[in-house]
Amino acid sequence: MLHNDKNTNKKDTSWNRVSGWYDELLESDSDSYQSKVIAPNLLRILDLRSGEVVFDLACGQGYFSNIFAKQKGVKVVASDLSRKLVEKATEKNKNIDFHVAPAHKSFFLDDESVDTIVVVLAIQNIENVSQVFAECDRVLKKGGRIVLVLNHPSFRVPQASDWYFADGIQSRLVDKYLTESKISIDMTPGERDPKMKIKTISFHRPLQYYVKLLSKNGLAITRLEEWISHKQSQRGPRAEAEDRARKEIPMFMCIEATKF
Repeated sequence: MLHNDKNTNKKDTSWNRVSGWYDELLESDSDSYQSKVIAPNLLRILDLRSGEVVFDLACGQGYFSNIFAKQKGVKVVASDLSRKLVEKATEKNKNIDFHVAPAHKSFFLDDESVDTIVVVLAIQNIENVSQVFAECDRVLKKGGRIVLVLNHPSFRVPQASDWYFADGIQSRLVDKYLTESKISIDMTPGERDPKMKIKTISFHRPLQYYVKLLSKNGLAITRLEEWISHKQSQRGPRAEAEDRARKEIPMFMCIEATKF
C-alpha cells in the first residue's frame, strides 16, 4: 500500500532521477553486494522474530523490505523520499505499508511503536542525519534498535580513496578522512552522452560523527561489524594480491544501536 506525505520538503534530494536504473541494477544483478554480502549478514544480525515490527527507512524500491516481509510473522513498514522508487516497491508487494516521506518525518508511525529500524546503504545519502536519528529515537520502543549498513567510512571516501598496486601488493589509499564533505557522484562514468549521465549526492563523515550523533539521540552502539567483498579477481598478475586485499580491507560497515 502506498501512502504520501503532503508535508514533504520541496527540495528534492531523492533518487527519483535514478529510480529506473537503480531498480534494474538490483533486480538483474544476481552477484550484487546487496544479495551476496549485505542480505545474508543483515538477516543473521537481525534474527527477526514473529510479531516484530520492522521499519525499513529509506527503503528505495523495497528490495530489503521484501526480504524482511518473508520472515514469518514480521510486520514491515517502509518509506522513501523518492515517489518513483516507492511506486515500484508497491507494485512488487502490496502487503507492505509503503510511504513517500523524508527520512526525518515518519508521520505514519506512533511514538515507541517500532522494534527495529533498518537503514541500508542510505545514511550516506542523507543530509540531516541528526534529525533522522532523533526521529528514530521517537518511534523506537525502549530496548528497540536501529541497524545501519553503510559504505565503510574509513576506506570508501568518495573522490578521496582508491586501490593502489605496487611491488605485488594491493593497497587502499585514503588521502582524506576526518573532513566531512558533500560530493556529487557520477553513477555512469563510462557514459559519454551528457543526457544519459546519472549523478547522485553522497556525504562523507568519519565514524566518530555517527557515534556522537547516535549517543546524543539516546542510542548506544551494541554491535559493530565490518564486511568484506565477496568478489574474486579473474586470473592475472594482480589476482592474488587483489583477492588478499579484499579479505583485509572491508568495504561495508554495520552498526547496531539500541535505545536505552
